[in-house]
Amino acid sequence: MYKLKYYSLTNEEKIKLKEDFYQTEFGKQINNRLKRLLLTGIFAILFSIYLFIDNNTIWDIVTGTITIIAGIIFIFGSYKIRIKKLNNYLVKKKK
Repeated sequence: MYKLKYYSLTNEEKIKLKEDFYQTEFGKQINNRLKRLLLTGIFAILFSIYLFIDNNTIWDIVTGTITIIAGIIFIFGSYKIRIKKLNNYLVKKKK
């Protein structure tokens, strides 16, 4: 298993890597999917905040808590998948 070489790059190299990766067909598809995943997480958090503000029942609080946890997992997951795919591209590009 290889290490995460993405973290050892400078900011300029990271920007260049992202530009190169998102020019590929696979990169364009992954970018669209990760944006949707991020937006889903943001909407889930916003919906859970609405449920907390308008908490008429205990069910709203329980649903809001579960929804905010799911939204955080979606946002964190999109970030981790993005790093993993960029690292895979970086490792395969160097070979």
